[in-house]
Amino acid sequence: MHEGDFGRAGTIVVSVRRTWSVESDLRFEIVERPAIGLVRVLQDLGDSPELLHLAENREAAERWLASNSYSRAYVEEVSADEVGADFIEGRTAA
Repeated sequence: MHEGDFGRAGTIVVSVRRTWSVESDLRFEIVERPAIGLVRVLQDLGDSPELLHLAENREAAERWLASNSYSRAYVEEVSADEVGADFIEGRTAA
């Protein structure tokens, strides 16, 4: 979980993230999946990307990214195919 970035004058010095063991008693629940057409701003962190921001459209995502500098960030639109696959494969949110 990304807890925050700390620095000065627009330069991030420390990025604080917290992880938990799969044996932890904590439980996380997906309450709602993003709707078709929304645009995610993601950061490549290896095996699984980190969600930085969820925007209404590509233009809003690009604006957010321009004012929030991340070196490995990219945008990705939520597609109908993705939402459909989640539903068919039983990955719908409660």
